Order: sequence, then C-alpha cells, then structure tokens
Amino acid sequence: MKRDKWELKKNWRGYLLVFPACVAVILVSIYPMIYGSVIAFKNYVLTKSFMPDFGQFAGLKNFISVMAKPEFRQACMNTVFWTVTNVVVQVILATLIALALNRNIRCKSFFRTTALIPWAVPSVIAAMTFRFLYDTNVGIVNVILVKLGILDQPMSILGNIETARWAVVLESIWKGTPFVMIFILAALQSVPKDTLESAVVDGANAFQSFFRIVLPHIKGSVGIATILTTIGTINNFNAVWLMTMGGPSNSTEIMFTYAYRRAFNGNDFGEAAAVSVMMFILIAVLTSFYVKLMGEEN
Repeated sequence: MKRDKWELKKNWRGYLLVFPACVAVILVSIYPMIYGSVIAFKNYVLTKSFMPDFGQFAGLKNFISVMAKPEFRQACMNTVFWTVTNVVVQVILATLIALALNRNIRCKSFFRTTALIPWAVPSVIAAMTFRFLYDTNVGIVNVILVKLGILDQPMSILGNIETARWAVVLESIWKGTPFVMIFILAALQSVPKDTLESAVVDGANAFQSFFRIVLPHIKGSVGIATILTTIGTINNFNAVWLMTMGGPSNSTEIMFTYAYRRAFNGNDFGEAAAVSVMMFILIAVLTSFYVKLMGEEN
C-alpha cells in the first residue's frame, strides 16, 4: 500500500498528462454507453413524453417489442448477408493481392502504396463517390453497362432491390480489402523462404505450397484480420446510410441503420438503445475472440 502511494506521488506528472484523455474517454465513450444501456430498459418514446410512464423502468419490453417487428428481423438477415459477404470476399481478395505483392516484381513499392489508397479514402467520400458512379443519368457504371449491351437503358442501381445490396457491398469491399491485405502481407514476411524453396524442389505446386506451408504460418494474422473486419463491417454505418439509407424497401437496412432510424425518425430511443445493446453484446463476443487470438499470437 505504501509503495502504491509512493508510485503515485513519484509519477504524478504522468498521471496529470493522461488525465484529460481519461476524462474525454469517459465523457465521449463510457458515459454514453452506460446511459444508452439504461435507456434500453425504459419507456423512452419522445413523442409520448407527456405520458406518466415516460422514463419509467420497462424491463425487457423494448427488446421484446423490437424483436417482434418484421423490419428488425429483416435488418438482422441483411446484417448477416452484409457481414458474411464482405468478410469472405475481402479475406480471399486480400490474400490474393498480398500474395501477388509479396513476389519479386518491378515497382513493388509503388503497387503496395497504390493498393492502400482505398483504405486511406475517408468513408464518407468513398460512399458519396460510389453513389455518383451508380447515378442513373451520369454514373459511369450505367454508361459502361449500356455501351457493352448488358443494359438497354440506364437503370437506378441503388433504387433496385436486386442490385442495391450488391452495389453497397461492392463499395465496402473496395474500401475494406486493403486493411486485410496489410495484415496478410505483413504475415507473409514471416514465412521461411528456404522452406518454400525446398517444397518447390520436392515438386510441390503453388496450391500445395500455399495450403501446407504459407497458410499455417499466416492463419493467426488472417484470423485477427477477419475478426476486426467483421466488427468494422457490422459498424459500417456510413456506406449503407449515405448510399441507400437502408432502402429500397429495407433491402439494405442493417442493425446499425435500423437503430438510427428508430431513434431519429421514429423517436423511440428505448427500442433504438435495445438494438444498440444487442450489437454491443455481439461485438463484445467478437472482441473476446480477438483478444484470445492476440494472446495466442504473442
């Protein structure tokens, strides 16, 4: 106990320097999270603030109510499709790009830098750029499809149920793949080159070398990148909201945009907070897997 007091007295300047950051984290992150969790268990519909039960404890009412809504179930299914498609395609595509950039090719540094550009573009700018590319009148995507004869006339890509979800997924894949690629490319540096050369001498082809030598060495990094990508995809509000706002007909609505809509369009902060709590639990589970993998890597 005396030693702890001495350490505090000795390092008070350091604690003083980190104090503003700690206060900012509490005010911006921890307090809103706790307050939102409390609201999830209350009657908190702003349009009914005159009612006597407004702000009163409601138990699991908000959770039961939101899970009974077809729109929420649709948002859950869309979230699964959105997350699985993004993660699977990003991991596979990032692995292929990383393998290509790990070879001895000319201008390797240039290609590596170029591959990171989508990740460096702010998410808002990326979403708005793709929205412009998909535009019915001036979008280059429609122009190309008409020129190639795939379409007879321009179509509303983001206004069509069949094409909207794939259009948004494509933007997310373009934006997120470089992040996964960095992890895998870094992991590839640890693969013993002499082992690969020996495998080639023994007659192993590219597929055998990858699955028997390369993949066992990088599987930890791939696992970490997959979990981080999954968390980021679930939380990717900007891409969906700025491009489709969850439409058309809720075909691109995910849990995040549904919670936002319930809060600021439906004025039901209780149900919105309930959805947020569900998302928090899901992300907490994924984070625990991430921490476990990090521990194994170290």
